[in-house]
Amino acid sequence: MGTIVPMAQDEARWRVAATAEQVSFLRREVTAFAQRMGVTAQRLGDVRLAVSEAATNAVIHAYRDRDPGEIRVDARVREDGTLTIVVEDDGFGPLPRPDSPGLGLGLPTIASVADAVELSAGTAAGARLSMHFATGGG
Repeated sequence: MGTIVPMAQDEARWRVAATAEQVSFLRREVTAFAQRMGVTAQRLGDVRLAVSEAATNAVIHAYRDRDPGEIRVDARVREDGTLTIVVEDDGFGPLPRPDSPGLGLGLPTIASVADAVELSAGTAAGARLSMHFATGGG
């Protein structure tokens, strides 16, 4: 099971193995956090889908050709009320993958439900995906 790191009331952090079994754990935990932070029911579905897609991307793409590493997720409500969720791994990074086993719909799906998305290199290596959601009906 994943690790929940204690944080302030308006932020949370999880660290899990980059395995398919952990995707549902992250989806459930991050969605529950968003609900506690007052995210509306409609937006909870968006958060759930985006986290699921982001974690699945890390499982499928980040650690190909080597043992699974870790997925780190940070969630916090910013001063302006925006929920920011960052999914980070230490895998291969945000590079195009012509041999992708997926359909290539993960990032476009995330972009369609989040208010803003930023993909960059991770802090040490790998990829860092930041997703922003208005906590109201927005």
